[in-house]
Formats: sequence, structure tokens, C-alpha cells
Amino acid sequence: MNTHVSVREGRIPESNERTGAVVEFKGVTKTYGAMCVLQPTSLTIDAGEFFAIIGPSGSGKSTLLGITAGFVTPTEGSILVDGVDVVSIPPYHRNFGMVFQNYSLFPHMTVAENIGFPLRMRHCPKADIAEKVARALSMVRLEGLGDRKPAQLSGGQQQRVALARAAVYNPRLLLMDEPLGALDKNLREEMQEEIKRFQQNLGVTVIYVTHDQHEAAYMADRIAIMRSGTLEQIGSPRELYEEPKTIFVASFLGEATLLPVTALRKVADGQIAAEIKGDLTVQATAVPGTATGKALCIRPESIALGSAAAGLDNSFEGIVEDTVYTTGSVRYRIRLADTAHVMTARIPSRPDIALMQPGDRVQIGWGRRDALLIGED
Repeated sequence: MNTHVSVREGRIPESNERTGAVVEFKGVTKTYGAMCVLQPTSLTIDAGEFFAIIGPSGSGKSTLLGITAGFVTPTEGSILVDGVDVVSIPPYHRNFGMVFQNYSLFPHMTVAENIGFPLRMRHCPKADIAEKVARALSMVRLEGLGDRKPAQLSGGQQQRVALARAAVYNPRLLLMDEPLGALDKNLREEMQEEIKRFQQNLGVTVIYVTHDQHEAAYMADRIAIMRSGTLEQIGSPRELYEEPKTIFVASFLGEATLLPVTALRKVADGQIAAEIKGDLTVQATAVPGTATGKALCIRPESIALGSAAAGLDNSFEGIVEDTVYTTGSVRYRIRLADTAHVMTARIPSRPDIALMQPGDRVQIGWGRRDALLIGED
């Protein structure tokens, strides 16, 4: 497809193909007076990729999405969509699909009219609108509900209508801003599967902003973690969880015990002995690309307790400080004996094994590969 757009035309052409766009951010920056809310940001999102952006409030994730949509003007930089710089193109000519947290459905219109609204604004023939709306209703499994008003639908059904409306004209890029934030936990999990299936069927590129780390890890091909207007790290959910580069990333995505490192000694290639405050030595592994480090990251599911801890690279006596039962697992907080360091362990729950109680002594251990040396923020 020819994606060349002249300045005079000032719009991104619509697509009849189900192929996602390649999106390139080049030095995108946003300042308000002396305050910089988005540092120079450069990254590339591949065609058909489900790309999530997460971070705490004020990290810049919504600003980056707003700049992409055209609602916010960048101070500097460019955004290339299939090679076309869209920064100077008005949002209503970018032909991007957009899904908001509050759905933004027209209450006086039927479901079919809501879905067909973008097509009517593009002056599509009525026969084409009817055909595309019917196909969109089928894709989101709302056949037979086209004559209903939004108020007659459940929250999940309204979200499906918003999805169908955003995709009815085959956009090459779909932007989602906290689309599941208004739903309860069970419905959120159901809709996560719906959105992922929907995206895979369309082949569209998705940029998905959320504050929910678990949601991003479940749905995304890659995740960008932002902090204070900067990209802290980009990678697949597994890469970010298993190979965090900084203390912030390690603590933000999932749960972790972080042990402060005071000195390092190289044992072999990638293997180190780390001195921990409190006269403790831990056998560990350096994350690729991390030459020096400030802390060891140990995930709770990597920790073994009792007899399972014997013979591991790191094995210590511990004292249970807290026991919390969660569905299918038990979360223990265990202080290493004669130190102030408290480890978090999570093990599967079994009916034939009694829960340990605060004050119980237990052997705790983990392997060298499960203690990752990571850098400071």
C-alpha cells in the first residue's frame, strides 16, 4: 500500500489491509514551561505488535499516548507511522483507532449506530456501512444486539462496542488508554482475553497504556516501563521480569526481594559473590549488560523452604515473620537469622502441608541463577 502523504493532503490514508503499522518515535519531547514531562524518547514498535506502556502516575505514559493520538503537541521530535511523520497531521485525519476507559459511547445511538459513526463521518456508502458494522458486531460477539442502546448493555459489552467502533474502518494503529480501568476484576480478566484475541484477528498494531503491570504482562508482546518522563527499560514481559536492569524495574514489575550490595567478587564468567550489608555473602549472577550492581533481585517463587533449601547455592536459617494465604499459594515473609534482611517467598499451597506461623524457624535457600545483580536507577 502506498502510504505517502503530502502536506497538502494532511491525512493518513485508510487501509483495506489487515496489517499493522510500524511506529517510530524519534526524540519526542514535551515540556510545559520549565517542566519537562517527557524526556527525549526514541523507540520503534513493529507492525502488528501489541506494545504496552506502564509506569506510575506522572511517568509520562499518557503524555506519550496523547502525542501519538494528536491530542498533545510535542515540543520536539517526530512520530513516523509507516514512514509518514504524523506530528503535523490533525488527530481526526490520522485514522488511528482509539479506545478510552469510559468507552465514550453516544447514549442516544444504538449499538450499530455507535459502531458505524466513524464510517458515516468518512461518508462511506450506506451499504458498506451496514456490511462493516455487521462484520464488526460478529468480531466482538455482539450479533443480534445492534438495535440496543448502550445503557441496555453490561460494562463488558459496552467495551466490546468501543472496540468494534475503533476498528470498524480497519485502522493500522489502535491506541488504548486504560480501557479496562472501570471494570471489576473478573470482567477485566475476561476482557484481557477478548482484546488480545481481537488484536490478533485484526493484525493491527496496538499501543496500550495501563497502570496494571499484570495486565500488561498478560497481553503485551513487549512492554515499556516509564519513570519521570523517561523510558526505564523495554522488553518482553519475561525479559523485564527475569532480567531487570534497574532497581526500579525489578520492584515495579512483580514482587521481589532486593538485597543491597556492598562489595562484589567475580567467581566465573557471569557468576559473582556479593557481600550484603550485615556480613552476608550471596552467590549470584549478573544480568547481561550489567557490569556493576547495587542490589540483588530475588523473586519470591525462586525461594525454597525446608528440606528443599538444602544443597542450594545459598542456604540460610530464617525466622517466619508473616504468613499470608492467597488462592493456591502461601506468601511468607522470612527474616534471615541474625540479620535485618526480610525475604519474600511464595510456594504452592497443599492441603497436606500445615502453614508455618510467625516465629517458626525454617531453612531458606535459592540458586545462584535466581539472585540477579542489577544496577542502580
